[in-house]
This record gives sequence, C-alpha cells and structure tokens, in this order.
Amino acid sequence: MTGIGRLPFFLLWIIAFVVSVFAVSNLMPLLLQLALGRFTIATGLSVIGYLIITVMSLLVLAWGIYRLDRRAGRIRNKVGWFE
Repeated sequence: MTGIGRLPFFLLWIIAFVVSVFAVSNLMPLLLQLALGRFTIATGLSVIGYLIITVMSLLVLAWGIYRLDRRAGRIRNKVGWFE
C-alpha cells in the first residue's frame, strides 16, 4: 500500500470533518456581522482565516471521498490534483 495507512487516513478524515464543522459554524456569525456593516479589521482577518481553514478541510474531505470511490472502482477518470 502506498501513501498513508488506513487508520491515519481515517483519523485525518475525522479531524478534517470536525474542523470544517467548527470553522463553518464560527464563520456564519462573522459573515452576518460583515453583511450588517459592522466591519472591523479583526472581523475581516477572522473571516479570511476561517475561510482558509474551511477550504483546506473540505479539500481533505473531498480527497478522502475520491480515494474511497477510486478504490471501489466507481471513478474511471483520474483527477490529477487528487492523485
């Protein structure tokens, strides 16, 4: 088997899921503040940070789903940046 083993892969997937849920739940009130016009530098930096964390976590989740589907034979065309 190449790459990381099954247990570390599964733990990475769980951590990415928890982090993405946490980041999205904290991002929503910040976006509401921005929409209401209460923009501060701290709010802006927090939004940028939470967006980066959310995107990274969702990419890990997408990579995990792709890897599982690829092993099951449901994906025929490779996605280069997930390989």
